This record gives sequence, structure tokens and C-alpha cells, in this order.
Amino acid sequence: MKFSNSIEYAIHGLVFLTKVPAGKTTQITDIAMAINVPEAYLRKVFQQLVRGGILSSQKGAQGGFYLTREPEGISLKDVVEAIDGSLPVYGCMKDRRNCSITEDCPVKEAFEQARLKMGEVLGATSIKDLHDDLLSKRHVADWLKVSA
Repeated sequence: MKFSNSIEYAIHGLVFLTKVPAGKTTQITDIAMAINVPEAYLRKVFQQLVRGGILSSQKGAQGGFYLTREPEGISLKDVVEAIDGSLPVYGCMKDRRNCSITEDCPVKEAFEQARLKMGEVLGATSIKDLHDDLLSKRHVADWLKVSA
């Protein structure tokens, strides 16, 4: 399983926005340039985050995007669900393969347990957690040094 580029772009964009004071917007151009992603792609990702209630936007010359809640209140699970709709689900192919294993299939159960654990980890990790961890490793995230 691999998460999409959209998830990664969303997370990095949100981490960048943790630096922005409450009530202030940041233009998508500045965010895309700072985190080194295509602006058009990031704009589409941010529109999904607006629909998911994680971001809000303001139009006009002084417009841009801003967080709708505190970074510690935005989990990675929230981000995945805003972009992809839900956590990945195992797709059993028993009907296509004419499999005789019943609903008690250990393969299906193992993948469901993995999905639940992933949900727990993603739900317990906030954008603020990532920001703080990256900030402690400034040599890894130079774009966090730049003031918003």
C-alpha cells in the first residue's frame, strides 16, 4: 500500500501553515514554492482540505489559505480522510476466484486489524506533532526556517 502524492503534499502544506499566525492567510504560491511542489497540484489538494474542513480560504489580493483549527487538532487520519475519503480497505477477491473460505477468513481479518492499527497511529499523530519533530531536525526541513 502506498499513500498518494496528494497526501504527502497535504501534510507538508499543513505543516508549513502551522507557522502562520492565527487569522493570517498564506498564498498558495508561497506554500508551493517553500515545500517545492507544483502549485496547480497543491491548489487542488488544498481545495479538498477546504471541503474536508481542515482549511479555509479567502479570495482577493490579500487572500490565501489558513487552518480552520489548531494544528494539534488536525490528525493525519483527518488528512487521509479529507483527501482519499477513508483509510485503505482490503479488497477480498473471493467472489472473483470462487473462494470457499467463509467470512472468517484469516487474510481478511489480518488486513482489517492492520487497517485499524493504522487508523490508531494516524489518529494519534497531529500536524503539530510533525511540525515540532521536523523543527527539531531543521537540517532536514529547511523550509521551516523561513518565516511565513
